[in-house]
Amino acid sequence: MKALVYHGPGKMLLEDWPVPEPKDNEVLVKLKAVAVCGSDLGAYRLHEVSDRWNPPIVLGHEFTGEIASCGKNAAKYKIGTRVAANPIMYCGDCFYCRRGDINLCTNRGSFGTSIGGRRTNGAMQEYFAIREEAVIPLDDRISFEEGAFLEPLAVCYVSSAAGSFGKGERVVVTGAGPIGLMNVKFLKAMGASCIVVSDIVDTRLEYAKRYGADIVVNVASESLQKAVNDMTGGIGADRVIITAGNQSAIPESFALVRNGGNIVLVALAHYRVEIDPMQLVARGVSIIGSYMYRWEQLEVMKMLAEGKIQVNDMITSTCALSESEGLFARLCSPDCKDVKVLITA
Repeated sequence: MKALVYHGPGKMLLEDWPVPEPKDNEVLVKLKAVAVCGSDLGAYRLHEVSDRWNPPIVLGHEFTGEIASCGKNAAKYKIGTRVAANPIMYCGDCFYCRRGDINLCTNRGSFGTSIGGRRTNGAMQEYFAIREEAVIPLDDRISFEEGAFLEPLAVCYVSSAAGSFGKGERVVVTGAGPIGLMNVKFLKAMGASCIVVSDIVDTRLEYAKRYGADIVVNVASESLQKAVNDMTGGIGADRVIITAGNQSAIPESFALVRNGGNIVLVALAHYRVEIDPMQLVARGVSIIGSYMYRWEQLEVMKMLAEGKIQVNDMITSTCALSESEGLFARLCSPDCKDVKVLITA
């Protein structure tokens, strides 16, 4: 079979690999669609190898497929079942797992990464094995392409609800990449009265406007703080959702949020920042970390099936797995305008 293999920063090779054999409690899935995540591109852009993606490894954790075979003890699903999956490899036995907080599992790994010291090949290959308990059967009303969005949609469903003040709130979303744009879609569906989105790329801001943003600000040439002050009469936004990992986003968010408001951090930010504790204490501002999800993929699948959220308009291109070797280089080029790209088999 064909597999798109990560061999380190800047190096993705299409190779012939043997079809894996599912273990006793695993199923073998035939790939239908896998979306390229920003974290996959992040691995490609790195300057040196990270323990998070220890090569050689197959990336890809946003996917759909069909069950092709089942391990000896995997009897829950029939061959041919249309599926997605939860990529969090939680232990099921730690303090957090027993509470249902599988996203916080202290022993967790992750499909398509080497997190936790376990290299687990992901979905950018024609066939892959995954444990049966992770499988999510697809609703018949959604396509394989839509189903590939269940993972990032669940991330954004959780972050768009974190610290919410309910219908009518005014929210700033910093960053108009796929995660920021999906947050806009959920905020609109949840009844936000005004959504402000910032970025430095006009094309992405145009998508944000199309998906429901009321105000868009290119921070390379405009003042986000002025836009928020004008919108709120100087009070500030109820929430600021940080979806982009630039180092200034957290400190600047204090100038955007109102007293008693919430700052939600969903971006995977790998840097240190200085915070004045009086901004938290005297103003009553809270910082909320939003990391992945539990089983909210089931909720967003229902929303997709019922037409309450749309994702087809986010698919800007598709690429056959057999032609995918140069895809990451194209997606990381400065002139790339894609929002979400699917690899299909």
